[in-house]
Amino acid sequence: MARLNADLTINQTASVSKSTIEPMKNYQVGDIKSLIDSAKTALVVVPQISVDGIAAALGLAIALKKKNIETRVFCPQKTDNNYSKLSGLELLTESLSSGDLMVSLSYPLDQIENVSYNDDGGKLNLIVKTKSGSPKIESNQIEIKNESSLADVAFILGEETALGVNSGIVNNGNWVYISPANNPKTWAKASLVDPDAPFSEIFSFLLPMLGLELDVDSGKNLLIGMRVATQSFSVNVSPESFEAGAICLRATQPAEEAPVSPSQPTPIENIEKSGNLTPGTNKPNPTPTI
Repeated sequence: MARLNADLTINQTASVSKSTIEPMKNYQVGDIKSLIDSAKTALVVVPQISVDGIAAALGLAIALKKKNIETRVFCPQKTDNNYSKLSGLELLTESLSSGDLMVSLSYPLDQIENVSYNDDGGKLNLIVKTKSGSPKIESNQIEIKNESSLADVAFILGEETALGVNSGIVNNGNWVYISPANNPKTWAKASLVDPDAPFSEIFSFLLPMLGLELDVDSGKNLLIGMRVATQSFSVNVSPESFEAGAICLRATQPAEEAPVSPSQPTPIENIEKSGNLTPGTNKPNPTPTI
């Protein structure tokens, strides 16, 4: 009986320990979540190309699109065959142009009656009607801009200086800065810095924290990104790296899928069979030579 009671005590202790395990990452995501919750469009910027960066950006973009947020990913460098196994490559763009035009008036709002427009033979007229007795709007009070924010919320994975002539894009809009480098940005509405993880690992934990779905495609992308950044989990790894890998691996497995027998390829091998991804770190990948 004493042995039975001891076994019960051990089992109960083990059960409590498992139920009280805390997440391995505890990012502060309130500000980021608020920006996403109010957004209809999103932009993800990868200033310096790498499999890890592109995989993380596409994983985020896929998750945002499933939340009905129109999303695109900008990277100034072109991808090559090293990226061919990633999902969502059609979301990549090399253009940052915005079709929006913004007309700003340095004029008191309480003195404006209404704003309207009309079509004058194919010419658009904007009409600002001031209240009776209000002063006339002078030409020097009118400012026209064709560089409005590129999206309701924008993410940048790394340093904006790597964008060169496009680095000024961070001066407009609601930007989320995500980086392994603790380099505070005054233009960022929210920041997430994790010096111990590649981008794909960061997003493996971040997406669920933001209430975004980690599905087969986004999970596969993040898993590929981590494998490349860590040389198949052999360098620059931590316990969190393996936990992130497990999270992504579970996301790629349909619930109804039968268990894989020992004689069959393992699930992680099924996800990435080609072997054409160049192992490396969170740095730009070298261009393959023929």
